[in-house]
Amino acid sequence: MQISKVQVFKNNYSTQSNSSRVNAHPHGIVNQGLMPTRHQNIFNSENKNIPYNFKYNSNITFGEFFDPNRTVPHIDYEEYMAMRESTRTRFRKRYKTFMKSANQDELVDKKFTYLPLQSDKSMEDFIKISKIYNKYKTQPIICLGRSPKWFLNTALWLKDGIDSYKFVAFSKYWFYQNNGEMRRLDSMAPTEKEEQAYEKYLKRIKADPETIVKNMKETGKKTVITDYVCTGKGMCSFLDLMSKFAEKKGILEDFAKSIQIVGIGSMDYMEELNPYEEYISEPRVPMPEKLFPYRKEIKQEFYNMDYQVFRDMLLNQNTNECRSTYYPHETWTIYKPDQFRTGLIKDMKKVKEMAKKIKTAKDSMSSFTPAMYDFRNLLNFHILDELNKRGLLKLSHVSKI
Repeated sequence: MQISKVQVFKNNYSTQSNSSRVNAHPHGIVNQGLMPTRHQNIFNSENKNIPYNFKYNSNITFGEFFDPNRTVPHIDYEEYMAMRESTRTRFRKRYKTFMKSANQDELVDKKFTYLPLQSDKSMEDFIKISKIYNKYKTQPIICLGRSPKWFLNTALWLKDGIDSYKFVAFSKYWFYQNNGEMRRLDSMAPTEKEEQAYEKYLKRIKADPETIVKNMKETGKKTVITDYVCTGKGMCSFLDLMSKFAEKKGILEDFAKSIQIVGIGSMDYMEELNPYEEYISEPRVPMPEKLFPYRKEIKQEFYNMDYQVFRDMLLNQNTNECRSTYYPHETWTIYKPDQFRTGLIKDMKKVKEMAKKIKTAKDSMSSFTPAMYDFRNLLNFHILDELNKRGLLKLSHVSKI
């Protein structure tokens, strides 16, 4: 087997071995994802660590390293476009048979025994929701948490789709419903130190209230904040924080007039949750206390999706966990979400031990299992391939997702 052209992305992360430094990639994973693998041991055409029977297309450029237990390389727009048709055919077969050979112990959700969007109808309905973001392509878009990420990634690849969006890591909530009213549960809310850490994170990625207000004043364009919405507890919690930060800067009213909300979800699912309700109203995000006086200034839109797509892309926790970083407020003082890429980790002791291994801002680490990496890369391939078959794929694009 020959590898005639494989470009290895350089990375600043390194490990000490035999008194010499060895470059390693943050997404290489061994030992349950606790330490990165050395790229010399993986991208070496004479090395037996390369997965048995895996054939590389000589024109593919890989953007991440992978453990010998993985069987699917990084596949993004660039890698897909470089593939020969025979390579695409092979990955199509791999997509359909993946669950039969995947290590079930490495998967998060064992109830779903298939990869998402298998039928033409489901794919069409998935693309339909992804296309809604084209309406907002001239506005800044904030993807709040992981839920909308697959739809926004697809919107990036679509012809006439969006050019960019900003991912803001945010998980969990501290609001709950009581007799139809949304109330703040202080015992579940972030501490002052956690809030300070999160405010620094927002400033660093330029998703803080000041940046949003400044953009509105300079361009007249409101920032779209999008998330999966059912009860609205998550978005309400995020806006609770943002309004607190804005008030501290004296720009609360300006902030309220600089945002709009785009929710996605499933009315069928809401009816399933409330089988005895005669009427289920379209979900809306309730405003936290500081933003309540400006609730009429904040436009809200909701887009209903097909129930099968909702099951595949939101209820299926495999799809959810391979999407991006889990970032509840308990972790805000521990790691940065673009440094520490995780699935669902509830053991905070383990999180702290892993985060200690990240020494500098340029280091990063991943806790995704080989099977979840393969799942994510095959889903990337499948979406790109289906867009291409339908003539919907951009001819030129540089992926930054």
